[in-house]
Amino acid sequence: MLNNIKTLNLRLSGFKTIALLLIALNVISLACIYSSLHQGGVFVGSDTLLRQMIWIALSWLCLLLFSFINYRVYYNLSYIIYSFNILLLLGVSLFGKTVMGAQRWISIFGFTFQPSELSKIAIIIILAKFFSSKKESGFIKDFLLPLGLVGLNALIIFTQPDLGTALVLIFLFVSIGLFSKVNKFYFIGFVILGIVLTPFALGALKDYQRQRLTVFINPDVDPLGAGYTIIQSKIAIGSGQVLGKGFLAGTQNQFNFLPERHTDFIFTILTEEWGFLGAIFLLMLYWLILMKIIQKIGDSSDDFVYFFTLGISVLFFFHIFINIGMTLGILPVVGLPLIFLSYGGTNMLINYILLGIFLNICRNNH
Repeated sequence: MLNNIKTLNLRLSGFKTIALLLIALNVISLACIYSSLHQGGVFVGSDTLLRQMIWIALSWLCLLLFSFINYRVYYNLSYIIYSFNILLLLGVSLFGKTVMGAQRWISIFGFTFQPSELSKIAIIIILAKFFSSKKESGFIKDFLLPLGLVGLNALIIFTQPDLGTALVLIFLFVSIGLFSKVNKFYFIGFVILGIVLTPFALGALKDYQRQRLTVFINPDVDPLGAGYTIIQSKIAIGSGQVLGKGFLAGTQNQFNFLPERHTDFIFTILTEEWGFLGAIFLLMLYWLILMKIIQKIGDSSDDFVYFFTLGISVLFFFHIFINIGMTLGILPVVGLPLIFLSYGGTNMLINYILLGIFLNICRNNH
């Protein structure tokens, strides 16, 4: 009886911790988006802010819903989930909405949904199923088959074009695979092959993607074009110094020098207004969420849970690292949003669903 009460208290404690961290991130997200749409003393984006609030509410509902669905369902339905995801991606090419030359979205009742985000869940599930098998079947079944499933998904997304999400899926494959029982040399060889072929693959990139790589090396090559966003981002982050300029007081933001500041470059608003301390506070929130997930990786005796939670932690870390790195100018711009903060409903919804599944794991796997 006492053990059951103790287990229940631990589960509730985990849920409360995740909930409080998410609430803090929700407040930061809405404040930054509000600031990004508040220029010259005038608020110009009520519809955008309202949409983000609706997406946050829907995300919380999904988190609660998925926290009550037994996680073993995903193991049993892994191939169906993957196939459904592929059909959605192919549907984008037929019915997708084109924005700024990219066809990545499907519009439903006025809300745009990005199927490539669902790929992150589908790939984590399918890889967790493959690598949780205790039987070693050889190079083809253990390595080439999961690589083919991930590669097909990544290739369709790459053609939309969405280089960032395609790279996320490949990164998930390598990262999760390295912790599996599959021969590590397969994955090391794959990475080396990828590095060797990278110069030849540059020709397959769109012009704007090649420009992003060029300005990553030297933003001053095109300071008013492709390098403009990176230059302004670094100015904004540096000008925040330690304490920041204060809410609605960031000059780069308020005078409209920062493109995409409520989406991929929302970190620049936070750092310009709240400085280094604000950035440290945000990183602390992310760190606490990641530590909760990583703790479960070490405690689990279920291989599927091990690889699934590993996939969630890798996905979250990759998004945080790449997004902040590109706003600082130390990594190329690949169009990855900052999780739980950037404007955009699909990415937020997917991340909350993943946390909902994680909370169910905490409830049922101990």
